[in-house]
Amino acid sequence: MKNAFVNKQLLILVAICVLTFICFNYTLHNQFTNWDDDFYVTNDPYITALTPQNLKVIFTEDITKNNYHPLCMLSLAINYRFSQLNPEAYYLTNILIHIANIFLVFFLLIQVCIRLKMDDNSKLFIAGFGALWFGIHPMHVESVAWIAERKDVLYAFFYFSALLCYLRYLSANKMTWYWATLLLFIASCLSKPMAVVFPVTLLCLDFLLQRPWSKKLITEKLIFFLISLLCGSMAFYTQNKTGAIASFSTLTLAERFMYAAYGYVMYIVKIFNPTYLSTFYPYPYRFISGYLPTIYYAAPFIAIGSFAIPLYLTYKKNPAWFRIIGFGFGYFITNVIFILQFVSVGAAIMADRYSYVAYVGLFFMIAYFLNELIKRLPSLKTAVTVILLFISGILGYLCYERTYVWHDAETLLSDAIEKYPMQALLSYKWRGNYYMDKGDFDDALKDYSVLTMLHSADAKIYDKIGLIYTLKKDYKKADEAFANSLGVQNNVSKTYLDRARVHLLAGDTTSALKDSVAAYKLNPAAEKVLSDVSFNYVQTQKYDQAIRNYNLLLMINNGNPFYYFYRGVAEFGQNKTDAAIKDWLIGMQFNSKDVLQSASYDLSVAYDGLGEDSLAVHYAEIALAVGYKVSPDFMATLKEKKAKQMKK
Repeated sequence: MKNAFVNKQLLILVAICVLTFICFNYTLHNQFTNWDDDFYVTNDPYITALTPQNLKVIFTEDITKNNYHPLCMLSLAINYRFSQLNPEAYYLTNILIHIANIFLVFFLLIQVCIRLKMDDNSKLFIAGFGALWFGIHPMHVESVAWIAERKDVLYAFFYFSALLCYLRYLSANKMTWYWATLLLFIASCLSKPMAVVFPVTLLCLDFLLQRPWSKKLITEKLIFFLISLLCGSMAFYTQNKTGAIASFSTLTLAERFMYAAYGYVMYIVKIFNPTYLSTFYPYPYRFISGYLPTIYYAAPFIAIGSFAIPLYLTYKKNPAWFRIIGFGFGYFITNVIFILQFVSVGAAIMADRYSYVAYVGLFFMIAYFLNELIKRLPSLKTAVTVILLFISGILGYLCYERTYVWHDAETLLSDAIEKYPMQALLSYKWRGNYYMDKGDFDDALKDYSVLTMLHSADAKIYDKIGLIYTLKKDYKKADEAFANSLGVQNNVSKTYLDRARVHLLAGDTTSALKDSVAAYKLNPAAEKVLSDVSFNYVQTQKYDQAIRNYNLLLMINNGNPFYYFYRGVAEFGQNKTDAAIKDWLIGMQFNSKDVLQSASYDLSVAYDGLGEDSLAVHYAEIALAVGYKVSPDFMATLKEKKAKQMKK
C-alpha cells in the first residue's frame, strides 16, 4: 500500500510539472525587458564575472538600489557565467526553480495532511490540486516570466524548504532540523526580504497542528524574529533611501486602511477570477466631489467579513474547520501584510507577484473544504473532480496566454497601458524609454507627452523630451523641456550639461558656458562623466554626439589635450580632415606623451590621404621618436612616395 501511495504521488507530481512547463513554455522565447532587468542583468557589471571583488560587492552592497538580496544576484551571476546575455537561459532557470517549488508545495501539503491524520485519498486530492493551482495560476506568471523577479521564486524555494524542515523538526524533535529551518530561513531573507514574515507563518502552523502554547514554542521562535527584525529594518531603510516609500503624511490613516483592505479583497478575487491582470494596478482617482469609488469604502467590511464570518461560524460548531480557516487566512494575511500599502511602497496598489507564496494558504483551505464536500457527499466526487479539472484547464490556458504579454518591454507595458490608460504612468515612462533606446523618437515622444499632459513631477521625463528635440534639431523646444526639468528638480548636473549642449548648438555660447559652470558646481565629477560618455561615442563611431560633447568639454576645460585629440578623431571619422589636423596639432602642443604618440601618427595618416608625402613622413618619424610603434611597411611606403614626389 505504501509503494502504491508513493507511486501515485510521483505520477501526480510528474503530470503537474509537465503541465506547468507547457503553460510556461513560451516564456523561453521572451526577451529582456527594461522593467528592472537592466538593473539586475543587462547593465549590471557585478554579475559579469564571479570574481572575489564582485562577490564582495554582491554580498555587501545594494547593487540594484532597491533591495538587498545577494543570493538572488548570485544566482543571476551564475546564469551569466554560463549564458551571458541569452535571455532563454534565465527564463529556463526561473521555470525550473518554479517547478522545484511545485515539488516543495506538494510535499508540504502532504506532510500537513499526514499530521492532520487524513486518509491517503484526501492527502493526494489536497496536495495535488494545491500544487497544481500553485504551478499554473495566472497570478504567478509575473514571478516566473520576469527575470528580475528571480528573487520571488528563489526566496519561495528556501521558504517552502524551511517549512518542510520545521515540520520534520516537530515530528522528529531533533535540533538538526531546527537549525536547518533557521539556515533556510536566512537564505530566504537573503533572496528577498518578504521572507521576514516566516516566524509568524510558523506560528500559523503551530495553530493548525494544535501545538500547546508553551515557553518552548515562544522561545524557539525568538531567533527567527530577531533575524526578521534585522532584515526588515534593512529593507525598510533601503526602500526609504531610494524614495520608494511615500511619506506618512501623503495618505491619511483612513486611506491607508481602505487601500490595504481593497488590495486584500482583490487578491482574494483574483484567485477565483484571474482576468484583467496587469503589471500595474494604479491607485484610484477621486471624483470631483473628493470621494473615492464605492468599492474602497466597502472594502474594509468585505475584508474583515471574509475571514471573521467563517471563523465565527466554525468556532464552536467545528473546531477542526476553525483551525483550517484560521490557518488558511492566517498564512495568507501574514504573507501579504507588508505589501497591502499600510506603508505605501511604490506607485501600485497591488502586484501579481505578491501572491506567489501567499496563495498557498488559500489553495490548501479551498482544496481541504472541497475534499470535505466529497467525503460528506460521495456521489458528487466525479462531478466535483471534473469541474475542478475543467477550472484548472482554464487557469492553465490563462497562464499560457499571460506569458505572451511578457514577450518584451513593448508588449508588457502596452498591456498595462491598454488596461489602465492615462493611469499606468510608469508604464508610459518605461515604454517611452524602450522606444527611445530603439531610436523610435516619435513614439517615445507620444508616451512622454502623456506624462507631461498629466503634469508629471518626474524631471527625467522632461530630460528625455529635451534630448529628443535636440536630436530633431528643434533647439527652442529642447531648451523649454530642460527648463521644465530644472523647474521640477534644479540640482541635476546632467540636465545642465544637456541644456548647455543645446545652447552651444544654437550658437549661444554664453548660456552654454553658464550651464556648464552650474553643472560643474553641482558635481565636480561632471566633467569626467561627460568625458567618459564622449569617449564612448568615439569608440562606437557616434561622431556627431562626440563632437558636440567635446565642444562643450573644451568650453569647460580648454587645457585638456585629450579633448582636442578625440574631437579630431571624430572629425576625421566624418572626413573633416582639415578640422581634425587642426585639433591634433593643438593637442600636440601640450606635450602629453600619449597625445603626442597618437596624434603624430594620425597626422601622418591624414597627410598621406591628402597626398602631402613630406608631412606624412615627418609626423610618422615624430611618432617613432616618441615611442609609437609605426609599421615598417607603412613607413617604407611613405618614404617611397616622398622619394617619387622629390623626383617630380
